[in-house]
Amino acid sequence: MPYEDLSVRASKSGDWHPGSLPDAIDVLNLLRAYRRAESRMRSKTRDSMGMGETDLAALRYLLRETQAGRHVRQRDLAQALEISNPSVSGLVDRLCRDGYAERVSHPEDRRSVAIRPTQRSEEEAVPTLEDIHQRELAATESLTSDERATVAKFLTLLRDSLS
Repeated sequence: MPYEDLSVRASKSGDWHPGSLPDAIDVLNLLRAYRRAESRMRSKTRDSMGMGETDLAALRYLLRETQAGRHVRQRDLAQALEISNPSVSGLVDRLCRDGYAERVSHPEDRRSVAIRPTQRSEEEAVPTLEDIHQRELAATESLTSDERATVAKFLTLLRDSLS
């Protein structure tokens, strides 16, 4: 199957509108449009907090794990973000320097250091991230269970096609 430039196709066919049946190219264009919108939103969030992409991902992970009652070590963060130990050390240094995280004694292993989000993270990041999450969740919950199953199948197939 020859490669089709989807951006050219999109400009010829226009936007897809609910009520019509999208073809495969329309669906891929919608996925790309979603990714661009998500990227812009994340960029605005990072800019407002003065963070890079990885720093924001780290903060989201710290908040989620802390909320779940888990204590995060630097190695846990490195593994979750798939980055090296030296990289995670610099990342944690930045989060601590900027007041978004702090190093504390690990409560279950005194030889270890845990990283936890600070009150600043709770006050600045949580409301923004929670608002985004709630809007995404509302959009997903507006689908029927059959529609969610179809979307899940599609995203799984698409993910697996890239492996």
